[in-house]
Amino acid sequence: MELQSDDQKQILLIDEQPICRSGLESLLTESKSFALLGYSNTLEGIEPVSISPDIIAIDIVVAKANGIGAIKDLKRKFPNASILVTTSHDEMLFAERCLRAGAQGYLMKTAPLTELIQALSDVSTGRLYLSPKMRTLILNRMSGHEAERGRSRFERLSDRELLIVQHISQSMDNREIAKQMKISIKTIESHRSRIKSKLELSSPSELVRFAMRLQNKAF
Repeated sequence: MELQSDDQKQILLIDEQPICRSGLESLLTESKSFALLGYSNTLEGIEPVSISPDIIAIDIVVAKANGIGAIKDLKRKFPNASILVTTSHDEMLFAERCLRAGAQGYLMKTAPLTELIQALSDVSTGRLYLSPKMRTLILNRMSGHEAERGRSRFERLSDRELLIVQHISQSMDNREIAKQMKISIKTIESHRSRIKSKLELSSPSELVRFAMRLQNKAF
């Protein structure tokens, strides 16, 4: 990468996928506004005494079982840094929760690179970043034009439980979910039991059907 300018915003990337680091490095090589300060595939060892990022780009999957709670932890450690969530998890389910936790933006990894630059620009200047689709949804919800029935069911779930439901919607079994979230299979089983209770579902198959409806946004 080119030498960093004092005017460039320093970005800390927290992501488990090496390709994301390579992609961001390539994107920022010619940038006069942003530079990659560092990269980590874990939250461990990230402390203000060693680094001082302007922007933290994080995939909430890296947070292990803590999930969205990692955003709160990062805000406590780096109160002056803007946090941009970059993830494959559905913005319709997770964006508002991430904003409530302290993030300034939410970007799906399927978005074009031009949107990443726009998101970095927005959060670096104190503005919130959401996709046009998500902004429209929130405005409709605020104006009373969006049905609350399905959403209210999801609001019963904790951040971690909601993440598990999305993993189920992707046809992942308990072993795969446990590996993805880096927690035990027994813990996943306990969560699934609580999820069924909160959603008033009577069987594991009902939970799977409920989760699969996420793929079609049938709520």
